[in-house]
Amino acid sequence: MGWTGLRRRVLAGECVYGTMIRQARDPGAPSVFASAGYDFIFIDMEHGAYHMETISDLIRGAKSSGIAPIIRVPRLETFFISRVLDAGAEGIMVPMTSTPEEAEAIVRYSKYPPLGRRGFGAQTAQTDYRPLKASEVMREANENTLIIAQIETKEAIENIDQILEVEGIDVGLIGPNDLSISMGIPDQLDSEGLTNAIERVMESARKRGKATGIHIGNIGAIKKWRSKGMNVLAISTDIGFMYHASKSTLEELKRA
Repeated sequence: MGWTGLRRRVLAGECVYGTMIRQARDPGAPSVFASAGYDFIFIDMEHGAYHMETISDLIRGAKSSGIAPIIRVPRLETFFISRVLDAGAEGIMVPMTSTPEEAEAIVRYSKYPPLGRRGFGAQTAQTDYRPLKASEVMREANENTLIIAQIETKEAIENIDQILEVEGIDVGLIGPNDLSISMGIPDQLDSEGLTNAIERVMESARKRGKATGIHIGNIGAIKKWRSKGMNVLAISTDIGFMYHASKSTLEELKRA
C-alpha cells in the first residue's frame, strides 16, 4: 500500500530527516523535498490553513515521490485522525499531548483492533483504492502507521513516563517553542531548564524502547540532540526555507 518503512526505521533507531509544509498547496511540493533526500514531510494542519481536499492532494504527491507524509492534526479528534489516515498518511502527530489519557485516545483513534478502535473504510486512498481484505489492511496499517505524541507542555514533561508507556505511541517529539512558553521561559531554547526537560523525555523513551525527535529551525540544536540519541529530526518549514534562501540570495546580489 505504498509504505516507505518509516516506522520500522524509526523504531530501529535509524536517524530520519524531515521538514514541514505549512504554506505550499501544490501536490508537487513534497516531491521537492523528496528530491532533496528528506525521509518524511510533516504537513501542518495545526498552523497551516489546509482543508482535507488539499491535505489529500499533498499526501498523494508525497506518496508518488516516495517521501513519507506525516500529518500534524490540529487537535486530538477522531474525525481529523481517521480522515488523514484514510487519505493515505503514513503517520500522525498530535500537538499538545499532555496526559496518558490523551495518549490512549490517540492510539484508539489511530490503530485498528485489537490495539485501537479505528473504523474501517474500504477502498480508500490508504489502499491505493484497491479492494483489499479488511484483515490485510488492518494488519499492514497497524504495523506501518507512525504515531507521534508532540511533547510541548510542562504537564507533558510531568507525565512523560505514563505517556510513553502507552502501547502504540512510537515517538515523543519535542516542540521546543511551545514547551519553553509552557515552562515560563519563552525563547530560551538553550536554557538549562529546557535542556533538562528534553533530556527527561529522552531518558523515559530509552527505558521504554520508544523514539524521540524534535522540530526546530536550528541546525546546531538538531545536531546536538542527534548526538545524544534523538533520531526523528525535522528542520524548518517551507516558509522558512523560502525566506532564508531568498533573503541570503538577495543580500549576495546586493553585495558590492
